[in-house]
Amino acid sequence: MTPKDIAQSLIDKNPELDIELLEKTISFAIDAHKGQMRKSGEPYVVHLIDVAKILADLRMDSTVIAAGLLHDVVEDTTCSIKEIQEIFGTQIAEMVDSVTKISNIQKGIDRTAQTFKKFLAYVSKHPQIIAIKLADRLNNMHTLQYLRLEQQKAISKETLDFYAPLAHRLGLYSFKFELEDLAFKYLHPKEYAAIENHLQLTQKEREEYIQSVIFPISIKMNLEQLDCDIKGRSKHIYSIYEKMKSRGCKIDDLHDLFAIRIIVNQIADCYMALGYVHNLWTPLYNRFKDYIAVPKPNLYQSLHTMIIGPQGKLVEVQIRTKDMDETAEHGMAAHWAYKFNLKKEEYDKDLDWINKITKMQNEIPSSMEFLGFLHESFLPEDSYAWTPQGMKIMLPVGATILDFAFAVHTNLGLHCIGARVADKILGIEAAIPIGETIQILQNDSQEPQENWLAIAKTQKAQTAIRYWLRKAFATQSALLGQKIWQRELQGLKITSENFPEDSDICKAFKTQNINSFYENLGKGEIPLKDVFAFLKQYSNSSSWSKTFFKVFSSEESTPISIGYDERFLLSYASCCNPLPSDPVKGILKSGKGIEIHKANCKVLNKFPEEQWLDLQWNMPNYENQEFKCVLQIEAVDRIAIEEDIFRVISKHNAFVKKTIFKSKEGRVNGRIVLLVFNSAQIKDIEQALQTVAGIRKIKVL
Repeated sequence: MTPKDIAQSLIDKNPELDIELLEKTISFAIDAHKGQMRKSGEPYVVHLIDVAKILADLRMDSTVIAAGLLHDVVEDTTCSIKEIQEIFGTQIAEMVDSVTKISNIQKGIDRTAQTFKKFLAYVSKHPQIIAIKLADRLNNMHTLQYLRLEQQKAISKETLDFYAPLAHRLGLYSFKFELEDLAFKYLHPKEYAAIENHLQLTQKEREEYIQSVIFPISIKMNLEQLDCDIKGRSKHIYSIYEKMKSRGCKIDDLHDLFAIRIIVNQIADCYMALGYVHNLWTPLYNRFKDYIAVPKPNLYQSLHTMIIGPQGKLVEVQIRTKDMDETAEHGMAAHWAYKFNLKKEEYDKDLDWINKITKMQNEIPSSMEFLGFLHESFLPEDSYAWTPQGMKIMLPVGATILDFAFAVHTNLGLHCIGARVADKILGIEAAIPIGETIQILQNDSQEPQENWLAIAKTQKAQTAIRYWLRKAFATQSALLGQKIWQRELQGLKITSENFPEDSDICKAFKTQNINSFYENLGKGEIPLKDVFAFLKQYSNSSSWSKTFFKVFSSEESTPISIGYDERFLLSYASCCNPLPSDPVKGILKSGKGIEIHKANCKVLNKFPEEQWLDLQWNMPNYENQEFKCVLQIEAVDRIAIEEDIFRVISKHNAFVKKTIFKSKEGRVNGRIVLLVFNSAQIKDIEQALQTVAGIRKIKVL
């Protein structure tokens, strides 16, 4: 075929295309890639023409198709961006440059995250390159069989993790299904072959079943004079595999593999058709969704219902107009087809989700966290609620009030204490009520806790919480490090005249600045014995004959106070369950902070003395914090002994977290895990339990 013939084949798909520009671009691409062959043995330009045809099917404009034809020219030939700009103009050159730069990512452990970050950065400037990259990937997947096995798997995994979800997010469902099936074929060839073989063997049976559903619907629509087009299909191979995996069953056990689509002329006809379908077949009340009234962010609109068809099999029914069907097939691309002559700002509404991801990049330092957030951003957002200001917030199913707060604003999430919905107050862990107006309640004194990570379901909320906790941990580590440093200076009697310079400290412990030194010291990443050895040169103390432990355990050395300011650095040893007002010691653990033990805990002897710290409680408001305590009880096995024990505990305002009672030969041995505020409270409980009839022995563990 000549360049003119190829250009004409594109014009046949969309008569509005510029045939002169396309013919010129095709000729240029053929000359630039002359002599280059693909792994399949075809001339390289065949791939570029196939990409152009896919873009034409999406009704992309001539400049996008031209950029698609040229997308590999700079990378694979001697042609430069400057040359493309001179011949084809700035817009096409910038799109080609963006696609080229996305491809040229360094190899390594963070390659995937880097690729997608760069992709999003360029997409925010040139939204059109999304269509080019998806068309390029789809065509490459069709020729994947010519690559090595490891390349097939790597490309397929990337396709399944990124490109298929991206197509879903854009509403390009035909792309999504094809990419998923092709990637699945190479990642799990045995499973793919088994499902494909089953579908082939049952094709006639499935077609007959679909017709048994469609026929009565067609009769009903004709009787009601409702003009419509009805199509039937089976689920795609990858979606079938996902159903089998999630339900732990075989394909023969799946009864919801069928779907029909009803295309009508007007929106009102959609609801009329829905009524007729429900008159014919029993619907599942909890499987109806109205995406016409509340469209998806990717512009998708349709009515979805699940009916119980013949033989008790489930059939999904989708009802929409012709325009909605066009958008369902081509997603945002169908919308862009009429907007490509507008300025970039006109795309902002369609690509708002990409702009949000781009803004989050700097807040997510970890590549793994970023990829998680990215993948979540591509998931369907089927839950929504409104702010009091009328802003619609879309979230994945299962999202909580805490997720909603972070979606509105990070600062609102950090101080969220709950929400008001109508006349009800909901906790941060409550699922968002779909379609309701949610007023987030906040308190400036509220701060994130580690258990928030389990409450938050969205990556954005979890990332913000982790970032805040890491920052708080670093700040508290630095403050603790300063306390330890001052304590050691005091213990070695080093005066201000002999203090080491900050630069000497940083050099000795290889830290960038003095705050980093304090932080590492507080985290336990710098052994105290190393600090002791460093300070020897600055001390005139005569106590060097003493051991390291004795110097820093002397009465001259002030214990380190522990309280609210160190809360993220403190953990309480389960071997002795220390409580405020108990004499305590601390073990400085690398990267974890201080583990607190009772001063008489035998487990302390298992740690080197240089890890020990003298501690004193600084919790004037510890009555607002609960601590774990374990009671071991021996008693006579009598009626209601357990009820009497619990009554005493409840009277003293302690919370029972866990209990184990075992009866043997007329005696009861019990182990009760309590949450209490201090040691005085547990002593009161212990004394009160002594008065319970039948109790022989009580021990606080």
